[in-house]
Amino acid sequence: RSRNRTVAMDQAVASSSGYCSNLSQAALKKAREELNEDPATRDAMIAALRDRIKQRPDLCVQDDDHILIRFLRARYFNIEQAFKLLEKYHTWRAHSPEICENMRPSSVRGLLENGYHAALPGRDQNGRKVMFYRIGRWDPSQNSAYEVFRVSLISSEKIIQDEDTQVHGIVMIADLAGLTLSHAMQIGPRVAKKIGSITTDAFPIRVKEIHLLNQPMLFDAIFAIIKPFMSEKMRNRIHLHGPKTETLLQHVARDALPPEYGGTGLPLDEACKQWTETLLGSEDEFSAMSSCKQEHGKKEDVEVVDNEVEDAEEVEDALEVEEC
Repeated sequence: RSRNRTVAMDQAVASSSGYCSNLSQAALKKAREELNEDPATRDAMIAALRDRIKQRPDLCVQDDDHILIRFLRARYFNIEQAFKLLEKYHTWRAHSPEICENMRPSSVRGLLENGYHAALPGRDQNGRKVMFYRIGRWDPSQNSAYEVFRVSLISSEKIIQDEDTQVHGIVMIADLAGLTLSHAMQIGPRVAKKIGSITTDAFPIRVKEIHLLNQPMLFDAIFAIIKPFMSEKMRNRIHLHGPKTETLLQHVARDALPPEYGGTGLPLDEACKQWTETLLGSEDEFSAMSSCKQEHGKKEDVEVVDNEVEDAEEVEDALEVEEC
């Protein structure tokens, strides 16, 4: 009862300020215990991050409270680390025009309508959002690797708007059945570096686990290209299952998965259709995002600098309580 009273008081503090939290009670409790979030000082932390941003007028930054809070949560309310993440996020976007110049969902309509990807409805047993990908639904003769990654980026931008997702994070599942040499030819070091950079240290989302299914022998060669650009912590969160969906169920609850993969949730084709409609219905929102560009910044800033990644991981190691 006292715990519920504390949560209620937190909500009251938040609602009396400029920023109004929409966190569920479970997410608010987790944010306090794991992310170092204190509703009593939250506004001051947002203001401090905004002041830090003013020192970089060349950054194309939307400094709305609801956007800044994402970066603070992703870095456990460490102002300097949150700023580094935000800076790297915007620098990465500025130097990735092949992905970010056109962030409209309609630019990847074919991939979406072909059932390549969905953010599954609901959440898993730990409150995490589940992102599902089917590599066999990508035709490399029709879409480039950059367009494929744009699907993931657009989807991530959409789901991170949800505050519970900011706190609980996501689980990524990829069915690699159908992976061919034609796919592999599109994933060279340049593409791998961009993917590794934003996955490791350039996007305000907590990737808690990555599960790969039905990986063919060819996958080892592709992963060898991507692996050097990922942090050790991220590499350790990758689980290889092969054709065994029963091992996936050891990590993700059955009711969060589609029946094709041993679950009791919505069939994957239907989930893909629903998510496609959600993204295409957000066209205007992403059109505005596409128009926001940086005019300055050094190209080398987009690289994942080892000491910055290590700094961010030190903060995570110090503050994170791993989910069971």
